[in-house]
Amino acid sequence: MLKASCITKDGYLICGKDANRLDPSRPQKTYRVPIKLSKFINSHTANEIEDLLGIPSTVPYKEHPDLYKSKLSKVTEKLDSIADSAGKKADTLQAAIDEINKGEQEKLDVIKQQLKDANVENLFGTKKEIKALPDIIDIDGGEKILYAANAFIETHSILAVCTNKRVIFLDHGLIYGSKSTNIPLDMINGVSYSKGLMLGSISVTNGAITTQIENMQPYPAKKMAETIKQAAADFKQTSAQSSSSNDLLQLRELKQLLDDGVITEEEFTAKKKQILEI
Repeated sequence: MLKASCITKDGYLICGKDANRLDPSRPQKTYRVPIKLSKFINSHTANEIEDLLGIPSTVPYKEHPDLYKSKLSKVTEKLDSIADSAGKKADTLQAAIDEINKGEQEKLDVIKQQLKDANVENLFGTKKEIKALPDIIDIDGGEKILYAANAFIETHSILAVCTNKRVIFLDHGLIYGSKSTNIPLDMINGVSYSKGLMLGSISVTNGAITTQIENMQPYPAKKMAETIKQAAADFKQTSAQSSSSNDLLQLRELKQLLDDGVITEEEFTAKKKQILEI
């Protein structure tokens, strides 16, 4: 093994192991050459070094460029491999980012189309809230925007959204990110609308909690109140019909068990009362 640091004054190379033989205190099987010994070799000619060692130990540097070409080739190959691997990882990462961005843009396009279909206008100051909606509205789960309007809750500017599943109050701040409050439609007990001299407001009650939405334009306020009322009524009716259908299905299954002799008449009657809540 040849070290570049083991070059004589007249341009010859000496093996690191042979170089260490110049210093009896050095380990004889090591190829590492200390700086002090390297400087000593650099300041002497090849003949002087060979005289000190007593054997031919140097080779002309210019006559053996392959000694370094081989090592350089391996280093270059390794660097190319690392660069290729890094390039592939970067391409994969960029492809994943592009796919995510594409998916987010597609969802945002759906949101904007739903707002358009709901005849939502004048959402001034809610650009950030609208941009955050794809992460909140469950488009894949069939959630759909029925109406939306900008408003205030206490001193916070918000975007009020009514969907076919819930009412959402979204506030996207500069520092703390998106904050949203959700009221499921089946939890809404009442909705009221009032109009002042210039602006309107609505109140949404769920249980013992009443949320006051203020500083709305009169038409959007009235439209929002009507939309929430209708959406809540439709949701509760659909839920009741679904519950009734489930009850009938359970009764049919229960009757089949009775006919097959799996359960007794008493068990059938008790279970039927439980299903019908009587």
